[in-house]
Formats: sequence, C-alpha cells, structure tokens
Amino acid sequence: MAGKQGRRAKRRKPKQSYEELQSAISKKENTKQFMSRFNQELYEELEADFNLLIKSTVADLTSDAQRGGYSPVLTGFFASNWKAGIKPVEKIETTKDTEWESIKTTTKKIGGRRKTVLAMGQSPLIKQRHVVPNFQLKQKVYIGNSAKYATYALMSRKSKLISYAQGGGGGTTNLNKRIEEIMTDRKANIRIGAGVVGGMFFSRLRTSYEPGYAPRTGYIPTRGSS
Repeated sequence: MAGKQGRRAKRRKPKQSYEELQSAISKKENTKQFMSRFNQELYEELEADFNLLIKSTVADLTSDAQRGGYSPVLTGFFASNWKAGIKPVEKIETTKDTEWESIKTTTKKIGGRRKTVLAMGQSPLIKQRHVVPNFQLKQKVYIGNSAKYATYALMSRKSKLISYAQGGGGGTTNLNKRIEEIMTDRKANIRIGAGVVGGMFFSRLRTSYEPGYAPRTGYIPTRGSS
C-alpha cells in the first residue's frame, strides 16, 4: 500500500515549480500582447498606405493628358472633378457658379469638322475640387469623375485614362506603378472602383530593424497635375 501511495505521489508531482509555471504563463501572455500590437501596427500602416494610394490616384487623374497627365482638357473642369468615396460617384457637377463658368469657348472648323476650342485669351484651369477623405481598409472605395459630361470626356481622343488604369503607356506613371511604389512589400489586389481586397506588408518591421529604411509618406504629382 505504501508503495502504491508513493507511486501516486510521484506521478502527481508537477514537472515545473509554481514560480517556473508563473514565469512561463507570463511569457506566453507577453508574446500574445506583442503579436496583437504588431498586427495592429501592420494594419494601421497598410491602411495609411491604402489612403495614400487613393489620394495619389486622384492627384494623378487631376492632370492634363497633353502635358504628361491623363485627363482630356478643354476648360479643365473635367480634370478637376475626380472624387473618391464609398459609393459610386454621381455625374452631376456643372460649371454653373464655379470658376470654370467664366472660361469662354468657341467653335472652329478644323480639318473639315467643327470643334469646340478655348476662345482667344482663355486658359484651362486644373485644380482638385473635392477633398479626398480617409477610408478604412475594409471599405469598398470608388474613384470616379463627377462632371455631368464625364461619359463624353472619357471617350475623348485626348484621354489617357485607360492607359493609366490598365498600366499601359501614356503619362509619367500609371496605377500599377503607384501600387508598387506606395504599397511596398505587399501582396494585394487593388482595383479602381473596388479598393483593396486583401494584402500584407512589412514597412513598420523594416523601419525598426533595417538601418536607413524609410517608408513612403508622400507622392510626386505627374507633370500635368496641379
């Protein structure tokens, strides 16, 4: 009987002391806390880059296709009306009661066809009219033009918007280059009118452990942008 009790006692003896067990639990909790904070920082960094990408894209589009940009320009009203939002952009804006209302146009016969051109002494005006808000990473974001005649402007021969969106030639950059430039070290699926579907990158980790590394914090406008 004594032998059995001895064996039972031996089996019940903990493998770790109370102090060792508490230390192990403490380390485990610290690891969880570290990973939680690390994941949160990664998410915040990715969200900041996502918003920078949206702002950069709107800035790229606010430009003149004939001067290294992408939008077709007559008065500049179309190029100035790019917006970003969580709903599809409505085409409702007109030049009435705006700076563009005073820009005069005329028609001329060019190559056997009548075309609308700027009147003598008039110049186009291009500037971003709509502030781009900050978005949450999980939100679906649409980028579009709010000018009432946007559909016709998109069909203009002057336009280089399709090249920009599809990553082809045209201006000084395109959407694919912007994604590579801003969403550094990431795997992401980004679409105009949809937003980020998913992704991950490690800018914050590189900032902490890679000497001389600095994540991108701004964008360089295209030559034709304001």
